[in-house]
Amino acid sequence: MPVKMFGTRVLDFNSPGNNPVGYYYVSPYTATVKGTGSVLTLYCIDFNHDISTSEEWTANLNPLSKSYVSNYQYGSTGTVPSVWMKYEMAAYLITQLSQTTDKQQQAIDEYAAWKVFLDTAHTGAFDASVAAAGGATFAAAINTAYANAQSAVANGYTPVGWAVVTPDPAGLLGSPQEFLTTANELGAVPEPSSIVLLVTVVGGIGFMRFRRGAARNRG
Repeated sequence: MPVKMFGTRVLDFNSPGNNPVGYYYVSPYTATVKGTGSVLTLYCIDFNHDISTSEEWTANLNPLSKSYVSNYQYGSTGTVPSVWMKYEMAAYLITQLSQTTDKQQQAIDEYAAWKVFLDTAHTGAFDASVAAAGGATFAAAINTAYANAQSAVANGYTPVGWAVVTPDPAGLLGSPQEFLTTANELGAVPEPSSIVLLVTVVGGIGFMRFRRGAARNRG
């Protein structure tokens, strides 16, 4: 059974994987949760920040849900709908990456996911790595994957089964990278809407029992 680990955790970055493309390693990576020894599989969605092997950092682990957008690395970079759309696109691409063992396709999906949040300050490094990895052919494949993610989201794709590993503090120039991990590695928790529904139902049942049992000391 997975240990429930949503919340703030200290992580040790173990491995950048074994698929170097261009100048960078492609997901999946691994990290260990300090205090539990649990190893998480990480999928990077953030090209604008860095992390190193053996680096220790504090991260907030939340479900990938529109309800949690403000907690994420890029949660304050636009309106909630527009930012959430980017996280949906990134999740779509990482899902494709996680479902193939073809390293070239993994690289295409990874670079397309990186492109979702790519800022102007890091475009030069991104483009240089794409050129080193395969030039125009590789760039075209990335653009196709990116367009497929846009289309999937526009047609109703909703990510399922993912959690976000966000550095704490988030959004700073020196913050570590942000990752996705599979929610089953952390333990399932109800979505906020489900929690509200559960509280409402339980509260309603309790109120009904109180009303029926009022003459009997709420018995």
